[in-house]
Amino acid sequence: MRRTVFALTTALQVFANADTGCPTKSASSGPRQTALIELYTSEGCSSCPPVDRWLSGLPAAGFGPQQVVALAFHVDYWDYLGWRDGFASATNTARQHRRAEQAGAGFVYTPQLLINGADWRGASYPGLRQTLSTLGNSRAQIGLQTQPTAHGLTVAVDASQTGAQTGDGLYVALYENQLSSAVAAGENEGALLHHDGVVRKLLGPFPFDRSGKLAQQLKLDFAPGQVPQHSGVASWIEVGRSGQVVQAVMLSCAEPSK
Repeated sequence: MRRTVFALTTALQVFANADTGCPTKSASSGPRQTALIELYTSEGCSSCPPVDRWLSGLPAAGFGPQQVVALAFHVDYWDYLGWRDGFASATNTARQHRRAEQAGAGFVYTPQLLINGADWRGASYPGLRQTLSTLGNSRAQIGLQTQPTAHGLTVAVDASQTGAQTGDGLYVALYENQLSSAVAAGENEGALLHHDGVVRKLLGPFPFDRSGKLAQQLKLDFAPGQVPQHSGVASWIEVGRSGQVVQAVMLSCAEPSK
């Protein structure tokens, strides 16, 4: 009888893991620096869709997760035009303002691209290749491991960096791909917009200890309607005052572990 119960329990656990769409997985950064691309965007901004498409086109253009971690932060300050961006948050808007302050800028704008914390103009694939060619080995490493829960994921993060300073911190983001919206008002009225790498939850910064190491276990619940199979987790390390990103890594529920 015990063997039967054990077999049934094991079968149910396997089924539960498969049903989440995001099974146990792991990923780790390599010796070279992976660039973090931050896109600040809004469905209420008429100049944003071309850059949204550029971000979505990165994999097809040959930019893999060992080269770039690309995330879209939807801001809420365009909502006043009559269309509320369902992926926007005040948290993302506050982050963009903080990034501007770190850079000494007196304003924010959309669409805005940052690469490793620095403002980056152009949104061209050749330009991105040139920028990435200037990156060398990183002084930091990040490892991620995910396990499914009833409503999302638990994420174990292990990170280390040489020369860590007070104020350096690690961030973890839950993101989602293959999103779309039929916009019924505002500057993009009548458009069907598509999005990838959309940040659904952001946690951090988590500080390093004196030895330059960090270990965290986090619970990330999916947003209402979020599709686990289209989701993933990203993590990166920012230098305290400047906000410079020194390493990044991502893990997709839909791709094999790396």
